[in-house]
Amino acid sequence: MFTEESGKFYVRIEGRFESAHYLYDYFPDGSDEPIHGHSWKVEVFLSGKENIRPDGISYDFLTARNRLQELVHSIDHLLINEHPDFKGINPTSENVARWFFVGLKEEVAKTNGKIIRIVIHEGPENLAFFEP
Repeated sequence: MFTEESGKFYVRIEGRFESAHYLYDYFPDGSDEPIHGHSWKVEVFLSGKENIRPDGISYDFLTARNRLQELVHSIDHLLINEHPDFKGINPTSENVARWFFVGLKEEVAKTNGKIIRIVIHEGPENLAFFEP
């Protein structure tokens, strides 16, 4: 029977947002990068504390998805450099990924889940991974 096959299960949730940013001290002369925008996508890969429950669900992601949407709405259509959590922090894709992790980890832990990976897409061609 197919349910006897072993393996590791993960689920993925995603969010999308439109935001601008610029990187500090980007150029060799120490000047900042010009402000520019991206169509961002965040993907969050999750697993349950159990690999798979008796009901066939590996992780019920509803709470994590709701929290992800709250975070996405808080960063959508703004200059990320001006977001309160990014004051003095370079808003790189890597730091944006870590920001999503920090914003999600408590809700995921409360629902017996684990964040495996967060992927931030800066448009369709560039991305960064964060694996806690």
